[in-house]
Amino acid sequence: MKKLVMMIVTVFAALMLVGCGASKSGSASAAAPQAKAGAIADTIDGGLQGKKVLVAYYSWSGNTKAVAEQIQRETGADIFFIQPQTPYPGDYRECVDIAKKEMNENARPAVANTVDNMDQYDVVFVGYPIWWGKAPMFVYTFLESYNFQGKTVVPFCTTGGTPISGSMADAQKSAAGAQLVRGSDSSDPAAVSKWLKDIHAVQ
Repeated sequence: MKKLVMMIVTVFAALMLVGCGASKSGSASAAAPQAKAGAIADTIDGGLQGKKVLVAYYSWSGNTKAVAEQIQRETGADIFFIQPQTPYPGDYRECVDIAKKEMNENARPAVANTVDNMDQYDVVFVGYPIWWGKAPMFVYTFLESYNFQGKTVVPFCTTGGTPISGSMADAQKSAAGAQLVRGSDSSDPAAVSKWLKDIHAVQ
């Protein structure tokens, strides 16, 4: 009888130890969640102080050009116009038809020009119009042509209503190794200035 009681006590104690161990393991796991890979930052880490900055953009109608030039003025950045090797037609309907075909084919149209010494830049603003919910496909060609490892990339766009969010994932994939920062899809100068302050690009 004593042996039976001792066996029951031993088994019960062992079960209690296993239960406690599982509980501790679960608590440790919950207390230390893994950081989400590829997360888009809300701000530029450390701002722009002491950093070399480039504003690279494509503009079809002039709207994106106006925003790019405002960012250049407010940040003191260098500026670069991304030129497609084959210019898009001036007719809007023709232009968006070509853009849709390129998007459906996941094309990478050639870029006609290159940035001199991209390695010198720490932060690159990249601007474009939104066509069919994305950047023009040759903008992804541009991003894939350089090594963005360790750099910060800040997208901005002009749009007829589609938010920038639809193009952010593709920009992040194309600028492999970069830290992406929350972009802007406004062409309103006051909103752009506020965004630059919010992401710590200006004081």
